[in-house]
Amino acid sequence: MLIWRTQVRWAECDVAGIIYHAHLFDWFSESRIQWLMAHDLDYYKILRPRGIELLVRHAEAQFFHAMHPGDLVAVDVELTGLSPTRARFTYRVLRDDITQQETSRGMTEHIFVQQGHASRVDRHNPDLFARFQAAYSQSQ
Repeated sequence: MLIWRTQVRWAECDVAGIIYHAHLFDWFSESRIQWLMAHDLDYYKILRPRGIELLVRHAEAQFFHAMHPGDLVAVDVELTGLSPTRARFTYRVLRDDITQQETSRGMTEHIFVQQGHASRVDRHNPDLFARFQAAYSQSQ
């Protein structure tokens, strides 16, 4: 698990001053990029230079409590599913204060794509798949 921290910005909110739901997926993306970096799978320095993308196959989110500009937020991201062709990440969004109140949670499922085609990472990049497996094993 990795914790990525941010603060709700006014630009992320709707006219009512509540975070606009689509920005939660931006937080998922940013936290996932940090997770990859922390596990020696840097998206911009390792995966993309090899032509590997993690394309979103499915994404979902649940909302429990509103967030407002200035709120401090911690996003817990974890790799919770792995196969040679897919990876699944789950996210918990918490207030980064004394309450640690869970405001939302979500999941993204990704397909490994290389050079524009679905790819088995274990066959075409076994060293990278081994890194994913090691990270996945740590979270179990």
